[in-house]
Amino acid sequence: MKLLSTILFILILALPGFAPVQQGDNIEFTCMKMHKASNTCHFNFKVDGAKYRYVDIGCKFNNKKDEAIKKVKDGSLALAKDWKIDCPEPMQKKDGL
Repeated sequence: MKLLSTILFILILALPGFAPVQQGDNIEFTCMKMHKASNTCHFNFKVDGAKYRYVDIGCKFNNKKDEAIKKVKDGSLALAKDWKIDCPEPMQKKDGL
């Protein structure tokens, strides 16, 4: 009985860790760059201002950017911290010029 309650307690603690995380609307797609030599596509995102990337080996989402963005928002694509390939930051327009 004690073993059963211990296993149940461990399962209750462990199972929520395997659920996909809902990112919500705080994801901003920044850019996508293709590296032809290694046949990889680098998708750069900003989540709450922090830089994240998704590296697509084989460029499966090359023509389906919207699908990749949707999967990131659903939490089914894993994002890595920081960008490997930098994207140019959008220039802000100056008022009065």
